[in-house]
Amino acid sequence: MKRRLISIVCILVVLGLVWVAPGQVEGPRSERGGRAAWRERQQKAVAAIEEQLAKMKSAMESSSASRQNWRDLSEEERNKLREQFRKMRQERQQSIAIIEEQLAMLKGRRTLQQEHDKSITELNALRELAIKEKATETAASIEKLVAEKNKAFEERVKKLNLPEMRRGRSD
Repeated sequence: MKRRLISIVCILVVLGLVWVAPGQVEGPRSERGGRAAWRERQQKAVAAIEEQLAKMKSAMESSSASRQNWRDLSEEERNKLREQFRKMRQERQQSIAIIEEQLAMLKGRRTLQQEHDKSITELNALRELAIKEKATETAASIEKLVAEKNKAFEERVKKLNLPEMRRGRSD
C-alpha cells in the first residue's frame, strides 16, 4: 500500500514537473523576444495603428459635417465649435503620438538604434569641431545634449519593451 502510494506520488510529481517545464522554457524565450512573441507584438501594434487611424478618420468626417458658415453662428455657437475643434485637435495629436510609438515598436530596436547612432554621430562631429575651434561652452552643451538624447533613447526603448540587441541576429 505504501509502495503504491509512494510510486503514485512520484509519478504525479514527475508529470507535474514535465507539464510545468515547457512553460519555463518558453517563458524566458518569449521575454527575450522569440518569433511568436515578436509576431504577436507586431500584430498588436498594427491593430493599435488601425484603431487610431479609424478614430482620426471618424473625427475628420464628423468635423466636416459640423462646419458651417461662421458668419451665421452666434458667439456662443462659435465658442462651442472652437472648443469642439480644440478637443478634436488634442485627440488627433494623441492618436499621432500613439501611432508614432507603435511604428517605433514595429521598426525594432536595431533600426531605432541605427537612427539614434546616426544623430549622435552628427552631434559628436559638431562637438569635435567645437573643441577644435576652442568653443568649450559649445562643446559642453553638445555633450549635455548627447547625454540627454542617450537617456531619452534608453527610456523609449524600455517603454516600448524592445528586446536587447544580440549580435548576429536581427530584430
